[in-house]
Amino acid sequence: MTSPQSPFPPVRRVVTGHTSEGKSTVLADTALPQRFWTPQSIAPVYDIHYTGEAPAVIDTEISKGKWVDEIVHHPELTSAGGSTFRCWDFAPGQISPAHRTTTLDYAIVFRGTVILELDDGERVTLKEGDTVIQRGTMHTWRNESTEWAKVYFVMLGAKTIEVGGKALGEESHAAR
Repeated sequence: MTSPQSPFPPVRRVVTGHTSEGKSTVLADTALPQRFWTPQSIAPVYDIHYTGEAPAVIDTEISKGKWVDEIVHHPELTSAGGSTFRCWDFAPGQISPAHRTTTLDYAIVFRGTVILELDDGERVTLKEGDTVIQRGTMHTWRNESTEWAKVYFVMLGAKTIEVGGKALGEESHAAR
């Protein structure tokens, strides 16, 4: 028996830049390859963009068809000093591991319904068009519906949170 695959088309990414004369141009217009967090996963993740620092360096000389580190997939989950733009397709029944990143995250539910569950047990159901400002809290994403969901994330590097003198750094635990 084969696992169902995401019904969504691949994420299309258009990257703009400048010619050597300073004119605006499209540097890349491509459908991104799917990647998976684990070999058994059926839910694709798309790494759309990554910067290693903020403010981002955007005047790097690049030409059409030539990739630079800021545009291609970066192996880290987040960029401690920069930004990450990512899209997740959540399969029906999928539950992410409980995790915290040292980032300020902006999430937009593009399709479907997902549940944001915090470590105190609070659950928020999010539907198409809903947004989340995730501020370094321990959380899990759940798709408890029978339909696929698609969520876009922009993650900005942030300072480590301290509560009661204890640093709350990045961590991840198996889904519960």
